[in-house]
Amino acid sequence: MSIPPFAVIITAAGSSTRFSQSGSVQAKKEYLSIDGHTVLSRATRPFYSIPSLAAVVVTCPHGAEDETIVALEDLCDIGTIPLLIVEGGMTRKESVKAALEKLRTLEIPFDYIAIHDGARPYVDTGLIIRTLAAATVTGGAVPALRVTDAVKKLGKDGLISENIDRSSLITVQTPQIFRREEILDAYDRFTALEADDDAAVFISAGYSCTVSSGSIENKKITYITDIPDAEEQAKAYIKAREEGRKSAEASRHMRELLQEGDKWDESGNRL
Repeated sequence: MSIPPFAVIITAAGSSTRFSQSGSVQAKKEYLSIDGHTVLSRATRPFYSIPSLAAVVVTCPHGAEDETIVALEDLCDIGTIPLLIVEGGMTRKESVKAALEKLRTLEIPFDYIAIHDGARPYVDTGLIIRTLAAATVTGGAVPALRVTDAVKKLGKDGLISENIDRSSLITVQTPQIFRREEILDAYDRFTALEADDDAAVFISAGYSCTVSSGSIENKKITYITDIPDAEEQAKAYIKAREEGRKSAEASRHMRELLQEGDKWDESGNRL
């Protein structure tokens, strides 16, 4: 069986609140590095190893397009596959909706859409292909793991009120993969739905979703301790970003002065 053509949405428009609150320096986790490559680059790169990849859309916060392009490293230089940066919304669902709308406008043939967290840098091609294969059977699929710990329910008083049977419980990961027209329809009709993930929107629209075998390694970066030397990286990143902004502002100011037709010295003083 050949691998059907698909596009992927990489969600990276979040504020990294839990990550920042767990450390002393605020920084967006997708832009930091693990073993020489950014989290965002690692989360995106495995999809490029699948020949049927048709397009990539990456969501980012307002005003962070340049930082996102830098974090994607050399992936932006691969001209054979369109890579689009889309400003996200206030919530993950709004960001996914914006990315879906961008994909809707592309005149490129593909049958499935994968949606993956930009903060999951340990995804591998095997997991992606397994999930895509499962989606071709039912229309939608998510990688999942069985719950192995005992599960309890807490009452309002903070005491354990119920023992939960874990035999039918799973935890789900990304990428979550769906038939193109079905996930577009689901988001058209159920964008206002309160849901934890894309599968919930898909299922609420009446479509079927199955599971593929997830991976323990496919964890999501959540806290600052999930990245080695994150504190030092964050400080260096913020310093470099501020210096870059000052340099860009100085260059913009100089261009404006030159456009006025007068002569100025290197310090911006009129000659």
